[in-house]
Amino acid sequence: MKRRLRITQVVHNFHPVVGGIETYAYNLAKGLVDAGHEVKVYTAHIPGFPAYENLEGIHIHRFHAIARPFGYPFIPGLIPALTRDRCDVLHAHINSPMTVDFTAFSSRLVNIPLVITYHADAIISDLALKTPGFRRILSQVYWLSRHTAANIAKYLIVTSPTYLEISPFLQRFREKTSIIPAPVNPYYLTPIEDTHQAKANLGFNTKDPLILFVGRLVPYKGLDTLLHAFKQILSHIPTTQLAIVGSGPQLPKLQETCQQLGISNSVHFLGILPRKKLRDAYTACDVFVLPSRSRSEAFGIVLLEAMARAKPVVATNVGGIPYVVNNGKTGLLVPPSDQTHLAEAITQLLSNPQTRQRLGQAGHQRVIEHFTRPPITRKLEELYLTLLR
Repeated sequence: MKRRLRITQVVHNFHPVVGGIETYAYNLAKGLVDAGHEVKVYTAHIPGFPAYENLEGIHIHRFHAIARPFGYPFIPGLIPALTRDRCDVLHAHINSPMTVDFTAFSSRLVNIPLVITYHADAIISDLALKTPGFRRILSQVYWLSRHTAANIAKYLIVTSPTYLEISPFLQRFREKTSIIPAPVNPYYLTPIEDTHQAKANLGFNTKDPLILFVGRLVPYKGLDTLLHAFKQILSHIPTTQLAIVGSGPQLPKLQETCQQLGISNSVHFLGILPRKKLRDAYTACDVFVLPSRSRSEAFGIVLLEAMARAKPVVATNVGGIPYVVNNGKTGLLVPPSDQTHLAEAITQLLSNPQTRQRLGQAGHQRVIEHFTRPPITRKLEELYLTLLR
């Protein structure tokens, strides 16, 4: 009989906050719950949401954050809660500074084994736009935080073999790093609805080609490059529309860029969409684009969600993206910050329906074969059980 594990996952933000780490943490937790394990998530409090919530069998405990430097919550209440916990395994996340530090400290204090998912290297220029001296100090703080937590952890998890090879940080911890990919939410796999109807549901003309981006509106996502590429695309296919789903600090700047380029009428900032409308957006698009410019993009779960909807993807050859996207087979990869190659790749797909269908179907099949919850959950179970033998 399989052992029922008690896992406490600690992540800086969780439901209803939307983001890559948050989506990853939810998919891991839900997979473990579905496999019969007890899962708690300790996270920061969100105004308007209760301190405790049972979400689909996941026990969410929200704690007050006394500050949020650089958007990351400082939650002193985690330490007493974690030291009282009676779980079998603690699972924390980098990048979640302070929360991962508190979890590592508590792990050592009460001798509960710690696993850390290492999401991405800290590219300080992606996080802070202040002076070089300030970035240098912040880099040293991040270095100390990450190394302290990683030294305490029994295992690190990285979501792709590609990222294990390119991350300078992970080279120091290769012997205790396991590769466990991020899973996709099965909600995005079926059914595959009609593209034209999905366009109509979102208010788009069914005959207009539609490009989609989903993600946070932050510099490293490369949206400035996408907007300049989109202007070139419009010169070839004038009816093309660009939908941008997500929120973030770059929104005013991106809207200003649209005005300067004269493309505002064809670019639609849709904000954060509820799950049903987000699935409609993936279904509606003809091409999905992720133009990230640095290895801060360690995986790109949105790529899995688009591929699950049988959509061809265009993305940059950075971080863990080349592991997710097979260039020429499930999508096209281009150099980062290269608006000309990005425009050419998107235009190529918009002009070739058969290529779009071939890449989209191959991407859908790749998700089914490599990125569904049950096999990834089994890998995670095996890793946890290794700690408890």
